Amino acid sequence: MFSIRSPLVRFLLLAIVLVGLYGLVHVNYDAASEFISNGSKKLDPYRRPVSYQPGEPKPVNACFAVLARNRDWRSLRESMKQMEDRFNHRFNYPYVFLNDEPFSEEFKNMTRSMTNAEVHYGQIPKEHWSYPQWIDQDKARERRKAMSDANVMYGGNESYRHMCRFESGLFFQHPLMQQFDFYWRLEPGIQYLCDINYDPFLYMKERKIKYGWTIGIFELMNTVPTLWDSVKKFMKTHPELIPQHNSLWW
Repeated sequence: MFSIRSPLVRFLLLAIVLVGLYGLVHVNYDAASEFISNGSKKLDPYRRPVSYQPGEPKPVNACFAVLARNRDWRSLRESMKQMEDRFNHRFNYPYVFLNDEPFSEEFKNMTRSMTNAEVHYGQIPKEHWSYPQWIDQDKARERRKAMSDANVMYGGNESYRHMCRFESGLFFQHPLMQQFDFYWRLEPGIQYLCDINYDPFLYMKERKIKYGWTIGIFELMNTVPTLWDSVKKFMKTHPELIPQHNSLWW
């Protein structure tokens, strides 16, 4: 008489389950492969197993927009390696590197060596990496000191404010960016741990999506004390700019 507590019975049951799962996965994989290869059913373009060669025309005029400094090359190297391994070795979208200072030859050689795609290097104009004319410099300096004394994150960092201003809209005015319709922001130090087997640019273009993101984080209230009030005032003044299907509920 066999007992469920018997090691032999447990082993046999486990083996049966594993064989069953393997068969199920194998059948589904074969079916999916046939589904793609025989063309009997039409797949959405972004889900087709496509790849683009470096320099050839692509269905979307897009690039990676990278804001970095020369000293960031080590952390950027890791980010580019992951992006290439997980996605861009198949799609070969170009990179646009921007810096408020000229890029060094070391930086250029490193980034070129990380990809087969086209690369572009540009310097940010002074008027895009500074204060607008209407900003009170003395008041700005006092507020930075007050925030620094209060241990607010990046409170005393002037360059960080220039970066935020640039990334909030000025980046697409750069001459190198004028040739592209879609941009994927890539930063030094980021990680991509999963393969991306479809083209997000094509997905967005065909669905008329203007903006996408991977995660929304909570803001630190002491870094943006007037932000939400300012947003609500803008919404009240310009209700015509709020899409019908929005994320206000979230």
